[in-house]
Amino acid sequence: AALALNSRRNANLNPRAFFFNEPMTRDDYFKSRWIAEPLRLLDCDVPVDGCVALILTTAERARDLANPPAYIAGYGQNTASRRTLLYYTLDDYMACGSSLANKLWASAGLGPQDMDAAELYDGFNPSTLYWLEAAGFCAEGEGASFVQDGRIALQGELPVNTFGGSLSEGRMHGMGHIAEAVRQVTDRAEQRQIPGARAVCAIDGSPMLRGSGIIVTRDP
Repeated sequence: AALALNSRRNANLNPRAFFFNEPMTRDDYFKSRWIAEPLRLLDCDVPVDGCVALILTTAERARDLANPPAYIAGYGQNTASRRTLLYYTLDDYMACGSSLANKLWASAGLGPQDMDAAELYDGFNPSTLYWLEAAGFCAEGEGASFVQDGRIALQGELPVNTFGGSLSEGRMHGMGHIAEAVRQVTDRAEQRQIPGARAVCAIDGSPMLRGSGIIVTRDP
């Protein structure tokens, strides 16, 4: 519930979000119908039509543009070749997610402790918990407790899915997460802006067998 409610609160500050004008209470969450226990309807992303455009250029050229640039500080990708029929286990999520995250942090020379916000894939609510653990924001098994008591809110220790995520902005197959990371480090996140955000990661794909991530920064 804490993850879903956090995403909806952030979406209520995002005019592009599907649920921009629809607040959600804790009671609303627990009254939503089961899809497949333990997942309720409000644990699932909402499909939308839309697009995201990202313009990439050199740092030198970016200095002349009207808007301040976001610099790509690092990236990581993981694609594991496995047979088609799979029985996913928690070990799959942790091993594949950690593999990607280790590449991401090494590429940037930064770590989870350096992130001012984290935009983490949420095709289904638990994916965000898996990423928090696999990427090292908290220890394995601590994701559920980590997201309690406002820790992931806009004013919290680690703001998560500041735009509403796929759960409440709409499923853009991860592009919404990347766009929001760019907005945060360029001071264009409107009411959702994290003051002085200098480094934000966007990690997409469930951490099973495939995924990718980038870190964008305010400074080159």
